[in-house]
Amino acid sequence: MVYKALKKVSFLKGLVQKDIGQILSIAKHKKFKAGEIIFHKSEIGNHFFIVKSGKIKIFTFLGPEKKKTFAFLSRGDMFGEMSLLGGKTRSASAQAIENTELLVISKKNFRDLIMSNPDFTFKLLNTVVERLNKANKEIESMLFHNILGRLADSIIELSKNNHSTPVCLKIDQNELAECVGTTRVPVCRAINILKRSKTIEYKRGELKIMDMQRLKSIAGSGNN
Repeated sequence: MVYKALKKVSFLKGLVQKDIGQILSIAKHKKFKAGEIIFHKSEIGNHFFIVKSGKIKIFTFLGPEKKKTFAFLSRGDMFGEMSLLGGKTRSASAQAIENTELLVISKKNFRDLIMSNPDFTFKLLNTVVERLNKANKEIESMLFHNILGRLADSIIELSKNNHSTPVCLKIDQNELAECVGTTRVPVCRAINILKRSKTIEYKRGELKIMDMQRLKSIAGSGNN
């Protein structure tokens, strides 16, 4: 099961079994309960993580009332690499939002792996570049888009790995507000606008995308 989980990690796809075996040999298993903090923003980073099971939220506080969620991570996703690659302190916090089991690799073992395995290093750098591009897009969205556009963009991002028809997301308004980086009240107004335009349906924490093209247009994505 662990081997299969590692094979799903985007930057590990294509690695031979020997390389994945090397990763398994240096990883420890650790369980976290729902709501438990994995690490806080600004802590010194000493570990790299791979999600074996469960769900993780990566977030930060933008002020006393605003929280920004950067990502929800599930089985096969990795996190915690940035501070180990030179950032020194954590740039965001990580929290288990359901009972979760992680594979944990120490800073020393992580660096030894980078030095000894060029395929792993190349794939890791590709993943870091993808995350930086996503972060730049979010910064641009927060600077130039209104709440409605940012909400539409967040819904599209959350739906990327969802293949249901119509796309259905289980998420409450507080979580949506955190994804957008604002408070619940303006998000509630934006949700009502999307509902009136029949772009989405939203009821009791369940969001259905009824018109993806219109949602992309509102987000500024057009037909991309």
